[in-house]
Order: sequence, then structure tokens, then C-alpha cells
Amino acid sequence: MNNNVEEIKARLNIVDVVGEYVRLTKGGANWKGLCPFHSEKSPSFMVNEEKQIFHCFGCSKGGDVFTFVQEIESLDFRETLKMLAEKAGVQLEEYKGAPQEKDHKKRVLEALELATKFFETQLWKGMGREKILGYLNERGISDDSIRNFRVGFAPAGWDNILKFLLERGFSLEEISKTGLLVQKNPDPLKANSYKLEASFYDRFRDRIMFPIQDAMGVVVGYTARVAPGQDESQAKYINTPETLVYHKSKALYGLFYAKQAIKQKNFTLLVEGQMDVIACHQAGLTNTVAVSGTALTGEHVTILKRYSDNVKMLFDMDSAGRQAAKKSADLCFGQDVKVKIVTLSQGKDAAEVALKDPQLLLSAVAGSIGAVEAFFAEALKEFDQRTAEGKRSIANSVLSHVANMPNQIEKNYWIKKLAHQLDVEEKVISDVLKSLTPSSFISTAGRKEPEKESLKFQNRAEIVRDLLAGLILSEKEIWKETFEKVGTSAWVQADKLLKFLFEKGPQVDFSYENLLQAVAEDQKKRLSELYFVAKYRFSQDGVVEYAGEELRQLVNVHIEQYLKELHKNKLHSIMKEIKSAEERGDKEALGKLMGEFAKLSQENN
Repeated sequence: MNNNVEEIKARLNIVDVVGEYVRLTKGGANWKGLCPFHSEKSPSFMVNEEKQIFHCFGCSKGGDVFTFVQEIESLDFRETLKMLAEKAGVQLEEYKGAPQEKDHKKRVLEALELATKFFETQLWKGMGREKILGYLNERGISDDSIRNFRVGFAPAGWDNILKFLLERGFSLEEISKTGLLVQKNPDPLKANSYKLEASFYDRFRDRIMFPIQDAMGVVVGYTARVAPGQDESQAKYINTPETLVYHKSKALYGLFYAKQAIKQKNFTLLVEGQMDVIACHQAGLTNTVAVSGTALTGEHVTILKRYSDNVKMLFDMDSAGRQAAKKSADLCFGQDVKVKIVTLSQGKDAAEVALKDPQLLLSAVAGSIGAVEAFFAEALKEFDQRTAEGKRSIANSVLSHVANMPNQIEKNYWIKKLAHQLDVEEKVISDVLKSLTPSSFISTAGRKEPEKESLKFQNRAEIVRDLLAGLILSEKEIWKETFEKVGTSAWVQADKLLKFLFEKGPQVDFSYENLLQAVAEDQKKRLSELYFVAKYRFSQDGVVEYAGEELRQLVNVHIEQYLKELHKNKLHSIMKEIKSAEERGDKEALGKLMGEFAKLSQENN
């Protein structure tokens, strides 16, 4: 496995890989760009081509090409390895240590890929050829687009896909994990084999199938539209339920096809449905995506922000569409994403307009206006600004969106504009804004706060300890030498992190890369941070890497500093106990503590 990792690193240039996600420009010895992991106006994110590493001076994230892809794509190490191996043209060795859940996930993805091919075949060569192809063409969807987006057809019948996958070697348990089946029997495991299969039936029947792919193009689920001519009053669209691989709060239909165009055009066009996405792509708006099975979430916004800080929303022109636009805009404001609203002069949605005249759709997108500007204009039409009640309603309506903006300059702009429009003092508008809180439906998990969680309090000893741990990890021989020198010391055994490193050292042959493969995902992130902060010294002009004798000296210096800090902490603790003993009048305890304090003071000196 290590050979795979090193070969992938040797074949890939981190500048090329990062450049697929971040617009990089050459600046001195480094490449620079806006950090994809936090909000910033000026670039503090740099990539060093010589060392093949990245570092952000704003949020302190850093690492190699594996760290970057794993972080930005939200993948585990195995998934990252597979993705980069494909990119580098490296044949992976057999991965024997994968947990059972990863094996299940692999089988689920294989079943979904095979099911997608089954649905495609049913559309082009089966019953869907006459029934569905004509309908899609009438809706303006070309054959090329149908093939590109892998649209298919699930024929009528209760067990078509079930039988198909069973015949191809998938177990009932594996198929049930795909979301393709519905379970009738609440406790099917008590039934015999025949009844067990009979307790499941196909979820998607007589429906047009729109495969939902992740950012790498892997099918993870489906949105299914009822076939034309069937009852559309109930469940016109149904989606795959939550599974091992499909999470609706993260799934964006069309992202695989749109992500490069989003970066190039520097905005995402967000629409409501699958047909809208395909129609927009046909019209040349290849940066279009839609949510699948849910409203926009904070996690969706976080994903989109990787590619651009700008979103244009083109939702249906009915009341529900306007409300969805407002809620979605507030989510974007909460992550400092700029939002514009696209208004259609005719037609109810993007697909309908694109069918009539694609140029009208392009013009509408080009003529989009700022979201708050659009909400302001709507409020002015809805309420009478000549009355006190109307002024209050307009102010509350507009400011409820402004409250979600983290940028004070933007807030001040809308305070001034509202005050001028409503002919009231700015202080009045400002006071109303202060009384409002960001919308309650905004997911705090989706917000990108300035790394508050990682800024937990650390005393001086912990800071020095972290640097020491990172330096130990930086080089195999240093780690081994330090283990032999101090590995069994009491101060090492008393510290959870250092004890962990020295216990793991012999098990992983004192290899940082081996260690990463032997720990959980959250531990990988922590170890990676320690490693890169200690091993490299970053500046805007370049990167200095510690190695050899210099690294050995730094380890010795930090060991000495850490021991001194531990002594200081002990002295501080005894001083507190002395004060407590004095307040209690406990002369016996006070005498012992004074003696201990004197002894420790002498040792520290």
C-alpha cells in the first residue's frame, strides 16, 4: 500500500490536482489562490510545487495531495487513494484491511452502477423506447443529453430490478442496502428464503430514472419521475432513501458535470429539478446543479463554495419557488456566499423556457439581480411604505435576510438604503437589525465559523508537546531514536499523545505514512496537522523543510522545553494548594507543600 501512495505522489503534481478546485496564480516560489476551506477576500492559500505540499496562512490547514483531496472531497483515505490512483494511472494492490462497512459500500456502488445500466437499456431497447424517449424529446431533452446524464426507465412490475441483481450474484442484503427495494415484512429474517425475497419489492416502477452521481461521477442514488400518463397527483417524484452512499443533505444533481464550469464561470446556477438541470446544460449553462430530495442545506452550500463563492438561483416562479429562494439565499448568506436571483419573463421553469427559446434563458441568467435587491423590490410591492405598519413590514422583511450576512459593510449598505427608501433614521433601522437573529432553519453545521472549535485553549506545555510530537513524526530515524531515548519515561507515559506515538512506533515501523493507515479518520487529521506544522516553516516567499541534524536538535530543544513547562505547571499547582492550605489553617499540609515546592524549584533551576 505504501508503494501505491509513493507512486501516486511521484506521478501527480499537486499544483495540477489543487488547480482543479482552486484558481491558482504563480507568485514567487509558490502558487497562490483563495483558500477553499474558509472564507477570505485576499489569497492566503499557497501550494509549493517543489515540496508538493499546500498551506493556508489563514486557517492553517496544510498537507500533501492526499490531505487536500481527502479534505475537499470529504472522502476517507481509501476513497482518496482510489480517486488519485485512477487519476495517476496506478494499479492498486489488494486492500486487505478495509472494514466491513467499506466492503458493503463497494458492493452497494457496484449494484447501483449495474442497476443504472439496466435502466438505460430499458429506456433505449426496452419498453421505454416508445413510451419515454418521445416524451423526453418533446420536453426538449436531446438524445445526447439523455445518454450523457444516463437517464433510464424502470419498467412496471414488482421485482424487475430485484431479480436482475439477484441473477448477477448480489445477495438480498446487498440489494436492500442500495435503496432500490421496499420492505413489506417488518421482520423478514425470520422467514424462509422464498418468503424473504417475497418480502421485498422494487421501489421504482414505471418511472423515468435520473441517476444521482457524486462529485466523482459514481452513481449513489436516483430521482424517479412518474411515467407520462400515470397519476401525477401523488408522488410525482420519489427519491432514494438515505443509504450507506446516498445522503440527500450532500447530494447535488449534476455536480459531476458542472464542477469545472462552475470554477471557470465563477458561479453556480441552482435550479429546482433534474429536467431543469439537463435543459440548462443543453442551453450552454453547464454550471447548473439542483438539490435532490430535499431543500438546500448548509452542507450543500459548503460543497458549492469549494468551486465558487457565487450562486444564481433560478427557481419556479410560483409562491413555493419564491419561498424556497429566500430560505436558500439565507443559507448562502450565512456562509458569506453571494446570491443573485434569476427571474423568468415567461414560462414557469428553466426547462420550459429552454424548450421555447434557449436565448431567453441565457438572457435571464445574465440579467440576474442581487438576492436582497430582489427581496426588497418584492417587499415594496407587497406592503404600503406610506404607512407606519407598511414601513415596519418592509424593514422586517428585508432585514430578516440581511441578518444572516456576516459582512458588516454589506449590512451597513442595506441599513442606509432602507433608511433612505422608508424615510426613517438609520439608527432606527440599525436597532431593528440588532433585534433580529439569523434564521433558525440555518444549519450551524453548515456555517463556516472562523475555526472556533479548533481554537480550544492550550497551555504552554501542550503547545510545546504538540510541536514535539510533530517533529518526532517528521522523520523515521528521529522517531526511532527518540523512542529508544525517552519512550518509557514517566513524563511520556503520563501524556496521552506522546504515549500513543511511542506505543505505535514499533508497530508501524516508525513510519508516518504507515501510522496514518493504522488510525481512525479523525486521528489522521490531527496527526497530519501536527506533522506539517512541525516539519515545515512557511513564509510567503517559500517553504523551509526541517531534516537531519537540524531536526534532531529541534527535538532535543523541545524535550527540554516541555520538561520545563511541566515543572512550571507542577509549581503552579502546588502554589494553589499552598494558598488553600493557608486559608484552611492546615499547618501540617502547608509544611509538606512548602517542602515539595522548594524541591521542585531547585530541580527547575
